[in-house]
Amino acid sequence: MNPERRRSLAALAALGAGVGSAFAPALRAAEAPLTLGLAPYLSPAALLAAFRPVREHLEHTLGRPVNAVTAKDFRSLVEATRTLEYDLVLLPAHVARLAIMDWRHEALAGTVETLQVLVLVRADSPVTGPAGLRGGKAGMLDALSLTSTVGRRWLHEQGLADAVTVLELPSINSALYALDRGEVAMIVAGGTQLMGLPASTPRTDRVLATIGDIPGPIYVARPGLPAETLARLRAALLGFVPDPARPLTAANSALRPPSAEQLAALDAYAALARQALALPR
Repeated sequence: MNPERRRSLAALAALGAGVGSAFAPALRAAEAPLTLGLAPYLSPAALLAAFRPVREHLEHTLGRPVNAVTAKDFRSLVEATRTLEYDLVLLPAHVARLAIMDWRHEALAGTVETLQVLVLVRADSPVTGPAGLRGGKAGMLDALSLTSTVGRRWLHEQGLADAVTVLELPSINSALYALDRGEVAMIVAGGTQLMGLPASTPRTDRVLATIGDIPGPIYVARPGLPAETLARLRAALLGFVPDPARPLTAANSALRPPSAEQLAALDAYAALARQALALPR
């Protein structure tokens, strides 16, 4: 087991201490746990806490243990997906389409239909438009995240590709801390990503620009799963009921089966994922 997975499982154990016992009688110990991979847009603790209701719903519905894990960055998540380390995995839409087309993964369920991509600056920043970012630093998730893809394209469209230094940051949490400390002049984040943050995360930001809408993440399953397991997984995900008291996010949304047309519409995004994968680390 790689170190990232070990750390993620340790975080999960700390978060879920005492919770799993409620479901223990229903779990079929003879079956190996299913592994659920999660896109690392939040810190591991925040991410695993946000998706705990989904994990517990799957365990309860399937009567089988489910281990939720994440990776240190999107590239590591994509590599683990390609090498079939996850039974099911929540991927950015463009990588999900790539996994379906190139690695024979099966689409299971879509999350939020769209989310806005935002450029955030500090509330007290003197920057009022893109030109004011020249010579500064931009914090983004790594190049295989869809928000980063859109953010880099926006910088290029504003003539800032060579005038702004992009810093890859491990999570939206850390990006907001970097912005608060003045280590970056701007960050790029998805609107729904900002709704699952720990209460301690500094929110000294304001929206400078809304730079596009992107499709929400998609759950896919690895090839080779038994047909019965695949069908039960899909049915379990589609039966998840979001908590109306919590914000609408990828972790808390009514899940829906993506249509063939919706998946085909992601082909252009998948091409961007291939380009990002071709970049040196």
